[in-house]
Amino acid sequence: MFRKIYIILMLLSFSVQAQTPKYFVDKTGVYLADYNTQELTKMFEELYYDQYINLPDEEYPRIFVKNIPSDFALIEDQTKRNRIFMQILIPLALKINEEILEEREIVEALEYDFETNKDFDEADIYYIEELAKKYDETTPFKDTRRYMKLLSGLKKKVDAIPPSILVAAAAIRTNWGTSRIAIKANNLYKMRVWFTQEGLEPVEDKEDGYKYKVYPSLEASIRDYALKINSNVNYGSFRDKRAISRHRGSLLFGKRMDWGMVLDSNLQNYGGLLDYTLTYYKLYHIDMAKLEEEYNFEEE
Repeated sequence: MFRKIYIILMLLSFSVQAQTPKYFVDKTGVYLADYNTQELTKMFEELYYDQYINLPDEEYPRIFVKNIPSDFALIEDQTKRNRIFMQILIPLALKINEEILEEREIVEALEYDFETNKDFDEADIYYIEELAKKYDETTPFKDTRRYMKLLSGLKKKVDAIPPSILVAAAAIRTNWGTSRIAIKANNLYKMRVWFTQEGLEPVEDKEDGYKYKVYPSLEASIRDYALKINSNVNYGSFRDKRAISRHRGSLLFGKRMDWGMVLDSNLQNYGGLLDYTLTYYKLYHIDMAKLEEEYNFEEE
């Protein structure tokens, strides 16, 4: 727990320095906003987070960065820039998967309870219906069969996405965090909104009726993209491959299912580009990773 207090003290010491960056600390982690590249790099180094793979026990610190530094594109060393980009995104991707897996645990518990009790109570029904709306799962059945069918569909949709895919896809879509929409809109995947005044206007195709979605944080962008993968019909092949891995009791490795992402982009040979990025940067390591334990300040 000493390490956790050290994090807080270090944050305070940083805030006394250049322009008081914003931060927030609770048991779930340390949340950073508006740090420039130099400050962020110093933070990572002080926490012994100086590489993006091969961490001890594949355990990542709970450091959650809200936005790409405004001076990020000015880093001339491409290797360094790409490393920092991955260091920013990996903890966020792991955090989103934690959230999804918590939902999955509830789905599995509801399924188990039904096998035992042969019925659902009102709270169960409400939860299943709300989750079905979220993940765009439907069925024409009614009564008990309806909830059995919805749970079956949700079990295939509500599942983790290999962090390697979340990070590699963001790298490809944003040119490693240097794109205008990544820096100005926290948008890592070129997600769009249509026929609205809200959003970031594209530089080209201004008459096509869309804008780029603006997110309050990088975390929100990853969460939205993960929901799209888990609910949109274009990712059915990916979910099929993931379900096969689950059935076999295998770990969810991005390289086993990256070709299921071919409809994610109109880029030529997108599946091959995704696979190459995963392989070249050895991102398959982070598919075995986890976040460190939540902070328990009451122990102090």
